[in-house]
Amino acid sequence: MATISSAGIGSGLDVNSIVTQLVALEKQPLAGLQNKAKLEQNQISEFSKIQSQFSALADAASAMASTTAWGARNASSSNSSAATISVTAGTDATSFTLDIDALAKAQSTTSGAIAHGATVGAGTMTIDLGTWSSGPTSFQAGASTVSITVSDTDTVATLAKKINDKNPGVVATSFFDGTSDRLLIRSKDTGVAAGFRIQTSETDGTNADETGLSRFAYDPEAGAYGMAAAGLAVQSGEQAKARINGLAITSDSNTLSSNIPGVTIKLLATTTTNYNNVGGTEVKSPVSLTVSEDVTQAVKNISNLVDAYNAVSKNISDLTKYDAATKTTGLFQGDSSILAMQSMLRKMVGSSTTGSVYSRLSDVGIEMQRDGTLLMNTTKLSAAANNGTELQKLFYQEKNLDPLTTGFAQKFKAFGTDLLAWDGSVTTKAAALKKQLDSNATEQTRVNDRAAAVEARLRKQYSALDARMASLTALNAYVAQQVTTWNKSTG
Repeated sequence: MATISSAGIGSGLDVNSIVTQLVALEKQPLAGLQNKAKLEQNQISEFSKIQSQFSALADAASAMASTTAWGARNASSSNSSAATISVTAGTDATSFTLDIDALAKAQSTTSGAIAHGATVGAGTMTIDLGTWSSGPTSFQAGASTVSITVSDTDTVATLAKKINDKNPGVVATSFFDGTSDRLLIRSKDTGVAAGFRIQTSETDGTNADETGLSRFAYDPEAGAYGMAAAGLAVQSGEQAKARINGLAITSDSNTLSSNIPGVTIKLLATTTTNYNNVGGTEVKSPVSLTVSEDVTQAVKNISNLVDAYNAVSKNISDLTKYDAATKTTGLFQGDSSILAMQSMLRKMVGSSTTGSVYSRLSDVGIEMQRDGTLLMNTTKLSAAANNGTELQKLFYQEKNLDPLTTGFAQKFKAFGTDLLAWDGSVTTKAAALKKQLDSNATEQTRVNDRAAAVEARLRKQYSALDARMASLTALNAYVAQQVTTWNKSTG
């Protein structure tokens, strides 16, 4: 028959209470370990913010530690109707005058009037690109030659389409003036080297009359017929002519991009009247073109760097301070590694550099406050921004590799990068905090295991005591019964 047992029944002791209290004594170290673990978890959480803030500081510095970060430029023209100017990043600041004497022009020709919708005549049209000279009376062919087969059903409109389909370096247009059709042809490019010659070969063997395809020829060297006939509008290809600070330049295009490094000028209208005194006295109305440094983005980058610095500086101060009013300490109060980071930050801000007329951050209005943060003196910084090249040198010097005298953006970038490296102070500190928390968890496990072992041993001992006490109690009852029986038999 099964029996029901409970610790303490045999001995009459409150075994569960005794064991529970003894085990609780074994677990007393847990309270301290758990409080410490909570502190360590809070430290890890707060230190991860410090890591992020150092990363943000390195990023803000990186945004300034390059030539392109300081290369923004403004370009302006005193007469944007005559010329516009654009520049690439990093172009040297400068200013100059521009006289536009003549614009580059494309060669263009016009045919005589053709009855509307009439056919143009069968044959072959050959278009050469090249250069006209002497009036023009002499043509120097280039590398491009295109032949077009013209049928006896082609009109001015279909001929223009055939020319354009061949893409010979010219553009053909069918033009209807309300009565007649005309063929207009224009070079795709401007300049003397983009001229064209049109030769025709008619199927009837007559190539210089005014009745067939030869009406659309343009070859002054061969004769004044077709589109070279007297009275038809012809525009020869011409180069642009200009003077930069009085120095004459020519260009096949109205876009000047090779005269001044990084500067592109678009010519839109002439500014010189009676150029070379043709038609009267020459009058110049030069355009003033200016390239200046644009420090707007650079100043914004400086502001971002200051903000990133202040975020990490203030956080470290809060985490390491003692609040006398509340008598509370920061999570890292007295932590030498955190205080060392703070000290290095402040020393870097107070350091100097060479290579610029400014040597310290305070020279340009970035001033350290009593709480360790930085304040931007906008008046002072704006004045320094007017000297953008020197301001750049204070923060970034491309050729200066000396870590003691390099620009402040490079200093902050290197500082943040080193701290966050796998063997850097920040990474090492984060690993140490994680190791402490892991050790704490291991120690808690040991305490719990030890307490469990103590509980098992105590319950085993008290179970043995119960069994022994139960046996003694039974013997005592038996003896008492025997004594009672003996007394009755001898009474």
